[in-house]
Amino acid sequence: MYTRQSRKPNTRSRFNAKAPAPKKADTTAKETVQIPRRVPTFEDLKQQLTSWATNEKIPGKIQAWFTKEILPENCDWKFVTKKAANSDTLILEPPAKDMAAPEVVTRIEEQLKKEHLRVLRKAIRQVWFRATGDGRFALLVQTDCYGKKSVHEFKTFAEFLQRNCPEIISCHQVQCQPDKLFDPAYRQTVRTDLKCHFGNDFIPLAETGFRMHILDWAPRMKDAWLSLPARIKDALHPSAEDKFFEFYSGCSFVSASLAGLFSQTEALDCRESAMLSTRQNTRNLAGGSLKFHREQLEANFFLKFFSKAANDGRWTFYFNLPSGEGFPSGAEQAIAAARPERILLQAPDLETAAKEIKHFRREGYILRKSVPLYLEPGTGKFDLLVLFVPDRAGLLGQNPALRRAKGSVMKPKERISREKNANIPHFVQSRPTFKQRKD
Repeated sequence: MYTRQSRKPNTRSRFNAKAPAPKKADTTAKETVQIPRRVPTFEDLKQQLTSWATNEKIPGKIQAWFTKEILPENCDWKFVTKKAANSDTLILEPPAKDMAAPEVVTRIEEQLKKEHLRVLRKAIRQVWFRATGDGRFALLVQTDCYGKKSVHEFKTFAEFLQRNCPEIISCHQVQCQPDKLFDPAYRQTVRTDLKCHFGNDFIPLAETGFRMHILDWAPRMKDAWLSLPARIKDALHPSAEDKFFEFYSGCSFVSASLAGLFSQTEALDCRESAMLSTRQNTRNLAGGSLKFHREQLEANFFLKFFSKAANDGRWTFYFNLPSGEGFPSGAEQAIAAARPERILLQAPDLETAAKEIKHFRREGYILRKSVPLYLEPGTGKFDLLVLFVPDRAGLLGQNPALRRAKGSVMKPKERISREKNANIPHFVQSRPTFKQRKD
């Protein structure tokens, strides 16, 4: 990830302060040459999945791929400032290779190149177009604005968006501490300061009736993701008395969409933006209820939550693991000890999926379904949605009922060792001899 040297902390204001002294350009810096990476085709991904299932000996049949046709206006676009020939240049990063940018993106790019926004252009770290899923965008601009000139130019730029870009429904300015490029997938270790120039902090998610905080996480491509709750419903076939718990929930879009199908719905995430999004979506629920827990996923959480009698029932756990992360230590054992009716795991890669399948098999859960999710076509990355159910038939040889029955028959009798026998007091009555009785 590209980062720049951090500046001194702003003592006057977060978004308005004197510009620091300019530094001399480093003429000895060498340009890095990046080798273009070939993006795997859809057929390559299918072959990769088939080979993985054969090599890892994954049981069961893999179901049909879930994907949707992607529209460029329903994807997140980014401009990132990178150094080229000793100068900073705004580089367009498309959500997928060779995807044509929407007209509003190119229009804003041309506006930022104009001379009256020269100071603002130099202060920009990145410009993030957060797609709503219906052709509109919320603009998130990360800048280092110091001085009146850059602040004035940002206001001029915001007025241009309001007059000439009806597709832009809001414009926000963000800064990160420590100084690094903003990413919605960051944990709480990065502090973000947000300033709204126009619009709302919450962006709508197409026509679903739900909203998401502009700093919250969501896939860069929205078309397939917006249809994911319906695919999960088809995989679960829930009944009215079932309960649903979503972990790593983000804006809780999946749990909010399925809340009307379950008697109890819960969500857990550690980020503040996820909490704000879930509160907004809870108000917009047409039926059902949704409760949010803001904390880290740990093994002790299951012990605390299921120690309450009100939380007993037929639970479905849904885990959407972030990329590069796995379960914390002891989490798989705690999850299995809670005895959920179903465990739905969305693994970000095949390596994680194979590892977790083996973990849950050791805990007495068998693999029922595997659904490959191609949520971001053209990127060469796909998720695998796997469904686990308890091994009630003893197919894994770990059925608790069978293990108890087998143990009662094979249990050996207790033997008293010599050490134990020596410690037991013995009371022996002395018997008189024949001669003593005769006397």
